[in-house]
Amino acid sequence: MAQQVASHHAEASFHHGRAAQYHREAGHHYLLGKDFAHAAHQALLARGHTLLALRHGHQASLMYAKYETKNSTLPRGFAKYEGAGMEAMKADLSIAEHHELAAAQHEAAASHHREATKHEGGEAAAKEAEIAHRHAHQAVFHGDEAAMHHIEHYGKAGPSAELV
Repeated sequence: MAQQVASHHAEASFHHGRAAQYHREAGHHYLLGKDFAHAAHQALLARGHTLLALRHGHQASLMYAKYETKNSTLPRGFAKYEGAGMEAMKADLSIAEHHELAAAQHEAAASHHREATKHEGGEAAAKEAEIAHRHAHQAVFHGDEAAMHHIEHYGKAGPSAELV
């Protein structure tokens, strides 16, 4: 079981890393103000890696079902990304900033998955998996916000229309 859970954490970490890379590339294109079709493609690739990371993270977490982690503490600085603060924050962010935050959240999730493998199971590994999961969902949030912002500003008639 330990080898199987470590494998899921390794896969989740890998896919979070790739998602971060693609979000950064997409954000870079928006910062340059050109090639939005390629940026949208990079964001789509990030989304696919995100889904694979979530799947592997979920499979790893299922193996920790006997450990209660609902009351675990959040890592320092994580609370600023949760709850009502998100609604206020998203209005002020550009597409590139959402992609950058998504990338940062993916990197944090990948790091926690790597940490979970060091604990060889148990409550500490379960907590790392839970924290990784929360970072992953924040990455999804920022990826979704970037996508909605793209549609609002560029729509089907915009520079990425050939992808539709």
